[in-house]
Amino acid sequence: MSSRGHLNLNTALLHAPEECIDYVILHELCHLREFNHSARYYALLDQVRPDWRQQRERLNRVELVPAST
Repeated sequence: MSSRGHLNLNTALLHAPEECIDYVILHELCHLREFNHSARYYALLDQVRPDWRQQRERLNRVELVPAST
């Protein structure tokens, strides 16, 4: 999430499980309220996606292949 509120996602996410994609999008959308990774940010993420830690771990195990150009 940019400071102007623009959301950019890596196209390699297309190869991730849907739950992981949801986590990434919610992670970024939480930055619209908290533009940092403070305790308040993580409290907000806990509210909107209580299982975000599991999805982050799952995403970290997925080998994402960049989309062909």
